[in-house]
Amino acid sequence: MDPLPEHNISGIEYGDRRHFRYAGPPLFDVHAHVTRTKPDTKDALPAEPALDQGETMLAVAEEFGVARIWSMCPPEDIGPLRERFGRRLGFNGPISKKLEEPDDVAYQLLDRFLSAGVDIIKFWGAPRGHDRGLFVDAPWRIEAARRARGAGVRVVMVHVADPDTWFRTTYADAAKFGTKPDQYTRLRRLLEEFTDLRWIAAHMGGDPEHPDHLEELLESYPHLYFDTSATKWQVREVSAHREAVRSLIVRRPDRFLFGSDLVTRHGLPREHYISRYWCHRTLWETTWEGRSPIADPDFTPAPDGLSTPALLGLGLPPNVLAQVYHDNAAKLLG
Repeated sequence: MDPLPEHNISGIEYGDRRHFRYAGPPLFDVHAHVTRTKPDTKDALPAEPALDQGETMLAVAEEFGVARIWSMCPPEDIGPLRERFGRRLGFNGPISKKLEEPDDVAYQLLDRFLSAGVDIIKFWGAPRGHDRGLFVDAPWRIEAARRARGAGVRVVMVHVADPDTWFRTTYADAAKFGTKPDQYTRLRRLLEEFTDLRWIAAHMGGDPEHPDHLEELLESYPHLYFDTSATKWQVREVSAHREAVRSLIVRRPDRFLFGSDLVTRHGLPREHYISRYWCHRTLWETTWEGRSPIADPDFTPAPDGLSTPALLGLGLPPNVLAQVYHDNAAKLLG
């Protein structure tokens, strides 16, 4: 018998959405990666990049009530994507460079994104990128933020930290990677230097495991927001801290933005995209209780043999959902 696919190892019926209960304005997904895709090939004549995966993902998004997505993609993809999908996509420009490259490489990349009309720029600074100089507060990124601000960009997204479990495994060498709390010193520096910008800390601020820490950040920095992206991570940790996360979002409903972190890749089946949106809507708006249907390599199987973490819906109130799903992004990004 064929193994069940990673997007549905429990054989759940994704077509059953009777537990969905949100009926407000359409959803805005502020964190995704819709790109042109092509197969990995070593042929002499590589395939031309195509939009078929974008077509599939946006069709699924529409099915789940998502009306607009902000995509991170290479600057050369923005024109073809905008031509095909119009206002259904907004764009977020990730600013990066290789360690040995001069700072001008990052500034030239920023200029390309600014010319393409991005709404957001992104600084990816996970610990695994530090040996390549990818700190969120690297001097060339601070200068990029200044230049973007001068060009009219008012929103910056940052990826600061990774799951707690990674700090017990991948990042166990604290002398090399620092501790998880160490990562936030760099974020605080940016927040204190650029109080006139709005900052979105991706993946629930990189710390859904510690809602008290997230609340302290929100209290200290009124220009900081969190997005809900990264399906497996949020399902696992938000469910494990269900009441504390729910209470935080209900108290601070104007500071959270819906995001999926879905990525278009060549050859992905339609059900892959369905699984992620199904899990997100189930997690945030319903009181559904069960096991996550998605394979999660960061989950340690329980003694009872269960191979995926619990998915425990927060059942956020309708007015809170409207803010998280739509209103906050509409105010922040237009």
